[in-house]
Amino acid sequence: MQIKPIITYSGSCPLFRSLESQILNAIPLDTVEWRRTFQRPTKHVRLEAQTLQFNVAPLEKYKQGDWCILEHPILHIFVTECNDVDTYKATIREEIDAWLKVLTSYGISDWMILLVETLDMRKTKNFMPRTTVLDKIRLDFGTKNDDRCISVLNPAKFEQKSTESFRCLVQRIRFLMLTGYNRNIVKYEELMRSKREKRNHEGWDFRQYFFIQEDLALIFENLELPTEALIQYDELDAMFSQFITHTGFNEKQQWLSHFKRPLSAFHGICLTRLNKFEMREKIREEGVSLLEFRNYLFERQAYLLLTSNEIPEIAKRLLDFLFSTLREVEIIKLECQEGALCCWEFVCALEVLQLCEQAMEPNEVTCFQHCAPIWNLAKDKLYELGKLCGLLPGCTPTSEQLHIVVQLSSGIGDAPPDQQQQFLQATPQLRDRSPNRKPKKSAAQQLKEALGSNQAFQKLYLELAELAISTYKHVTRLRSARLVGLDLGNFYCSLNEPHKAVGFFTDLLRELKAENWHMLSSQTLLELANCYRKMGDSLAYTKTCSSISCCVELETLVRTFYFDEFLKSLKTLKTTLSAQPSSENANFCVLEDHFRILDIEVLNQKPIIQDDHVLVQLKVESLYPRGIVAETIKLCYELQATPLEVAMENVSLTAAPSAPKVKESASRLKVELQLVYKQDNHLHSASVACDMPKSKQPVRRTSSTKRKLSPSVQGDFTNFVQAENIALQPGVNCIELKAKATRVGNWQFKQLRVSMSSLEFLSEQLPFAAPCFEISTKPASASLEFKTLIAGIVQPISLNVSGGSFIFPPDAKITLRCSKNLRLRLALDTKDTPPRDDATFDSLLQVPLLQFKSFEERSIALEVLTDMPGRKVSKHHELHIALSCPWSRTELQIPIEFQPAMEATCRLHTCGTQKFLQVIMKGLDAHLLLHHAKEIYKSLTVTYLYEIQVEPLKTEHELPIVKVHFVIKYATLTQPEVWRSYGCAFDLVDYTTLFKLQAQLEPNELCRLRTVCNMNLKISKVHENPYTDLMYEVLNDQNLWAVCGRSADMGVVSMKDVDSHSISLDVMPLSTGFLPMPSIRLSKYTAGGKSKTDAHSKVHPFPPGQVYNSTKSMQIHVIASVAENL
Repeated sequence: MQIKPIITYSGSCPLFRSLESQILNAIPLDTVEWRRTFQRPTKHVRLEAQTLQFNVAPLEKYKQGDWCILEHPILHIFVTECNDVDTYKATIREEIDAWLKVLTSYGISDWMILLVETLDMRKTKNFMPRTTVLDKIRLDFGTKNDDRCISVLNPAKFEQKSTESFRCLVQRIRFLMLTGYNRNIVKYEELMRSKREKRNHEGWDFRQYFFIQEDLALIFENLELPTEALIQYDELDAMFSQFITHTGFNEKQQWLSHFKRPLSAFHGICLTRLNKFEMREKIREEGVSLLEFRNYLFERQAYLLLTSNEIPEIAKRLLDFLFSTLREVEIIKLECQEGALCCWEFVCALEVLQLCEQAMEPNEVTCFQHCAPIWNLAKDKLYELGKLCGLLPGCTPTSEQLHIVVQLSSGIGDAPPDQQQQFLQATPQLRDRSPNRKPKKSAAQQLKEALGSNQAFQKLYLELAELAISTYKHVTRLRSARLVGLDLGNFYCSLNEPHKAVGFFTDLLRELKAENWHMLSSQTLLELANCYRKMGDSLAYTKTCSSISCCVELETLVRTFYFDEFLKSLKTLKTTLSAQPSSENANFCVLEDHFRILDIEVLNQKPIIQDDHVLVQLKVESLYPRGIVAETIKLCYELQATPLEVAMENVSLTAAPSAPKVKESASRLKVELQLVYKQDNHLHSASVACDMPKSKQPVRRTSSTKRKLSPSVQGDFTNFVQAENIALQPGVNCIELKAKATRVGNWQFKQLRVSMSSLEFLSEQLPFAAPCFEISTKPASASLEFKTLIAGIVQPISLNVSGGSFIFPPDAKITLRCSKNLRLRLALDTKDTPPRDDATFDSLLQVPLLQFKSFEERSIALEVLTDMPGRKVSKHHELHIALSCPWSRTELQIPIEFQPAMEATCRLHTCGTQKFLQVIMKGLDAHLLLHHAKEIYKSLTVTYLYEIQVEPLKTEHELPIVKVHFVIKYATLTQPEVWRSYGCAFDLVDYTTLFKLQAQLEPNELCRLRTVCNMNLKISKVHENPYTDLMYEVLNDQNLWAVCGRSADMGVVSMKDVDSHSISLDVMPLSTGFLPMPSIRLSKYTAGGKSKTDAHSKVHPFPPGQVYNSTKSMQIHVIASVAENL
């Protein structure tokens, strides 16, 4: 079919025919930029052309509006060789004018005038004409379109000189062709739009409109724009589907009757036809069935996609094409033979698959993703045909079925001849194959051979199934691969090859269990049980029967039947445990398929003592339909991992994504409430959102390989709790497990194992965070328990003895040895016992431990008493009690701190030569009765004042220290009849009065503010003493008194050979009122410079008892001055 654009020529036709071949060959040599209208994207296209002599017939159709863009000329050229102006004016101008008037009458503006010049060198040397023929042509016809008037040198006569002009000619023809395309396509699209809008009018025919729009698609295809052409076919596809769909809603279309032909022939698509427009001519002339029309439409789409190297898109569109076509056949109720549509689908699928296999690379995942369901579809349709024709395993075709095979084979048809070679030449992007490799047979031939015999059918079905599975696995669609494996397993079962089917059923069962498809997994278990029974694998059959009996989705009769089969097979089972627990033929079963662990609780008190029994309550639900006896139930526990080991384990899991990950049962999602309000503050919607942090590892689908039908690893059952011969009833069972705690540490439960005969049911992992418990050795211990202890009164303490795991002898006892001034005794239990005196206290006490057993704890009440400290202490009074226990050879020193009940302080007072001793008793933490006072308690102070007679003493040297011992009796309120003594000792030193100070202010009666007064200071010697040099200091308050004169506030006096010394000072009061006399301090003075060691003077203060100030408490009345009063 010729679809090249048409260029017409007029004028000197023989001249144009001489140039025709050169022009047509030069046009497609280079691409040209096509700037389209309506802001459509710019394209680079390659043009081809064909030439015809000018004819008015196509223009008549154009003028009437019933024209075809393929038959309509795209450019009209007028050719002339006139080089003489006079000749042009005489004849040529009239011919061009008549030609243009004809074109204008039909609304054609795509024309070009070509002047072929022949140079005469002899004439051109003599003179140059003023105006040329080209100038006249442009003046007459090209005033607005001078670019459409072109001259060219005749290449036949001037081959070397005409190259440049001929190149310009070809470029101008390309440009004018694209300009004509723009104008014609716009008008043609308007024509299409008007035809499409009349689709609901009576007499409208889709076939006529189909050819109109397909012509436009062919134009785009010729311009090497397959994407633009594909858009036209997609629009036709969608429009046709819409018409068929509306037909189902009782919208009848008259033209649809042409497609309602019975499907006597149901050829599939053929993507390798030699004549790709063969079906187009058949649609135009004879009419075709719905399947044939759909085949042609898909073939055209596939060819354009193949040209664009979009082969995965062909596979992607195939399934939609098949399903929509079947739906259309069903809607218009076409008559077809049974199995015809299956044959058509199979041939279409295999045709596309062969194309993809030749085109795609092995690492191209996109195309494989679309090919996988096509392989599966081909497999299913072949199975339907085999079932119809009696070709399934175990079936023999009847005569009626053989007749069906003959009819189907005739309806399938034959593949076009030599299609493979032509196909390879037309599609250079396909991969080259080995020349020694035999070319594959066509889809129709493979289907005919498969329908010819049972062996060929089985071979092709197995091949398709394996290709579907491998393709699904290649694109990581494992669930679909398992479902194909289910069909393949059933096929192998029908072939009586259950050993081949087991693998597919097992993979599917693993996938279904991993994704919690319980009902489907139950059905797959039934298939597995049938296979194991045929194989004679008693162990696998026993395990499968056990799993089926625990499937709550099945009927009770089915579960009961397989439960009985399980018990029968279990009795006859004599195999031993496999050496490889992870293999599928081991005697291990997944416990979660038969039991559900509900709760694990440790009944012991924490912590558990070594050599004691660990008691665990296990709550488990049995899924068996009837009761069953478990020989042993063991729950193992392992040492709890340290934080460092857990961190290292997490690091290893992060480094290896394929490693099994720890289940974080305690983790919780961070869920928050989100409220969305409208502009009027009314609630619009409420939702719950979960902000999941981005993980380092990408999110991957859970692979079915992580779910094992048998436990992958058996835990370490060195340490376990167990119960034996337990009858498990259907439903919840509470079982008490017991074991002796032998090892010390922090333990955590890991795995549960239930043993029945030679089967072991092992749990993969516990469904919740397993409880932890601690086993520790508890040594015997003894401790003293007491609160705040008060010295001086009886205080209760407790001796707590914990036996731990120590075995006590009958005469066991604990010896308590007290430190100095501390005594204790056993406390009496009865309250009516009369009070005991302090003689019952002792510093050594032996406490018998009568009939003391291991792990026993006993508290023994004791009483302790210590003397109060005689003087005030800054810290608590700390004592010790040493414990000698039968389980230890070393004594245990226990510190005990006492707080005094009260404390005493002493002060010495002087009045002239008289001495007074003041004893101050202060209550601290106890409420006591005193002998001479009523009582004393916390924050209460009792004071005693005594005069000391020191005159009988000759000198202080005879008795330099006077020791005073103060003793007072006290009693507690609870035992007022028991009196105890509290004594404290004081040492009196420097108690003799050596000097006496006396100060007097003048005037004494009247002292005014800021008026200088005279203060007379007198120092008198009372007793003889070695201190001759004294220093006095006036320690006045700067706000009350001011001493006048420089260095008047201090001075040194000598008492050598004198009894008294008088000093006069000037002082001034600074404040009114009764002011205290300025304080005077007297100190010992040692002058410096008497020796090399004493270079500086030294001052030493006197003790308080050696200097008596008689005017210390005197006050002076100061009144305001006269000036202030005025």
